[in-house]
Amino acid sequence: MEDISRRGLLAGACAALLMGSGLVPQAANASIKKLPRDRLSVRLSGVPQLAKVGGSVRIGVIKKIPVAIARTGPSTYVAFNLSCPHQGVIVNQTPDGWVCNAHLSKFEPDGDLVLGPATTGLRRVPIKVSKGVATVG
Repeated sequence: MEDISRRGLLAGACAALLMGSGLVPQAANASIKKLPRDRLSVRLSGVPQLAKVGGSVRIGVIKKIPVAIARTGPSTYVAFNLSCPHQGVIVNQTPDGWVCNAHLSKFEPDGDLVLGPATTGLRRVPIKVSKGVATVG
């Protein structure tokens, strides 16, 4: 049996924590592809979290900022920046929406503000949907 270095053990533990916490970007999903000019293409039917109205999911990074998509209606979606408008901390997904762990601002699954200290919802990112594919960015 091979000895594991301390660095290897810590790297493996961190990877396991990230995968279990949902912090690994959804971009690992084959339905999400990087496009030129810092945009993302999302085949919506391939993202299970968007199968029903009210679902939301982190899809990747645009211009070094994590972004998410939420389904707001039978055929409507919004995309938004996951940086808290209060102080720029990246928000985390919860069963009820999104929360900033720095000061506990809370947001709906679609990024709308529920509770401050943030004074606005999560900033929208341009999104166009055509034939079941969303282009974000």
